[in-house]
Amino acid sequence: MHSKNFKILNHSVAPSHIFWLFMIVHLGLWVIIPTLVSPNPPLDVIEGYVWGHEWLIGTYKHPPMQAWWLESLDILTGHAKYAPFLASQLAILLAFWAVWQTGLRITDKRTALLGVLLLEGVVYYNLTSPEFNPNVMQLPFWALISLYYYRSIKENKILDWLLLGACCAGGLYSKYSTVLLLISLTVLTLTRPEGRRKLLHPGPYIALIVALLLFLPHLLWLFDNQFLPFNYARERLNSPPHTPLIKSLIVIPLMFIGSQVLALLPAVLLFIGLLGHKKKFAETSYSKFDYTFMSTITFGPCLLVLILVFFAGIQIRDMWATPFWNFIGLWALLYVRPVLNGYALYRFAYSGFAILTLLLVMFVAQTYFYPAITNKALRIQFPGQQLADNITTFWNERYHRPLIYVIGDSWPAGNIAYFAHDRAHVLIEGNYTFSPWIKAEDLKRQGGIMVWCIHGCASDNHKDETPPYVHEFPNADIQPPLNLSKNTPFSVKPATIGWAILPPQ
Repeated sequence: MHSKNFKILNHSVAPSHIFWLFMIVHLGLWVIIPTLVSPNPPLDVIEGYVWGHEWLIGTYKHPPMQAWWLESLDILTGHAKYAPFLASQLAILLAFWAVWQTGLRITDKRTALLGVLLLEGVVYYNLTSPEFNPNVMQLPFWALISLYYYRSIKENKILDWLLLGACCAGGLYSKYSTVLLLISLTVLTLTRPEGRRKLLHPGPYIALIVALLLFLPHLLWLFDNQFLPFNYARERLNSPPHTPLIKSLIVIPLMFIGSQVLALLPAVLLFIGLLGHKKKFAETSYSKFDYTFMSTITFGPCLLVLILVFFAGIQIRDMWATPFWNFIGLWALLYVRPVLNGYALYRFAYSGFAILTLLLVMFVAQTYFYPAITNKALRIQFPGQQLADNITTFWNERYHRPLIYVIGDSWPAGNIAYFAHDRAHVLIEGNYTFSPWIKAEDLKRQGGIMVWCIHGCASDNHKDETPPYVHEFPNADIQPPLNLSKNTPFSVKPATIGWAILPPQ
């Protein structure tokens, strides 16, 4: 099969046409199916909407890009139910495009296409992708940073350096861990002659200046707010006291590596299908810089994380590796160089269809049957719409005015703000530092609803105790708790929600 096109039903099809068809199919499947089976948005999405409604330059947990992205699509779609799932998949499609473009500059169209298609076997691009969070938001920016870095080093065009700087800022606005990729690329620049030569040109400094200028508003916000998100990060990263040394240095890293092997396993099986029983390897070779570049962007950030675990003893979570593997398929194809003959491609197509179907079935089955197996509902089965309807109906009938403020944990309060017609503002945990968009005098004048979980809200449960922030509002009129059924046909405990009224002045 000497043509760079693919033979499909005796027709020659260009790789670019297959690429765009794949993009459309992926978008359709992973927007429509999660929309149909998810009665409620996931936790990180609800939290993102709380922040996005305020158009913040920074939050107490993360940079604001995910919240901006969510709110923008919410406005464009008219608050459609599918908007958060569309937000996630558009970010993933942009990452696919950047990987495709990078592959086109390093290898041929067919190999570049397969480098993208292999990503459908990585669970971060499908099974876990409906929960749109800062990890998913990093995917396009990490891929774009890699693309424009490669173009800048190879072609040294000012436009590419400008775009590289802009994408670096975008990545940092998505999540601070983008610095792992930037450190990896800095090391590559300093250790390769192709990179060091570019330091004698203005391009790298233009990229640096653009990145700093675009990130400056958030950097100033960090100084003004005593680097508030880093307190949250410190709590998440620090190991519990008295953690055994063997667990910190051996068990935790091995568990992280094992989780990544499982996340990549479907892609590995797809790749083995390309090799077949009689392994054949093409004679194609690439420049040493291309090999080093691909290895750096594929494994550099993961290696840095493992170094931090070993020397700093930090905790790591599986999902933090979401943006690590944009180029794993392309890297494998460049290093192994399988012969992409007709038999190999047919095996790949059949295997890909089977794996995609299996992943979709797993997603639907997990969503539907999880409560039957565990007697617990998923977050996406929380009765957010019922909660918002109960609360806002009571408020409107009593006060005949829109509900402007909701006070409480970001999950129950965020659900009310998301589902209520008036999109209320949320005072997170009653903390004005966490919610600087709310002024105490405005809250007293307008009044609001205070809400908290008693049972059935996972980690936000307060059991039989009212949360501390309730007692900071002496005029709070505590109401009988609400018992709301979860959105599942199986028998699970209802969500018990405590709430109180703050009457308007």
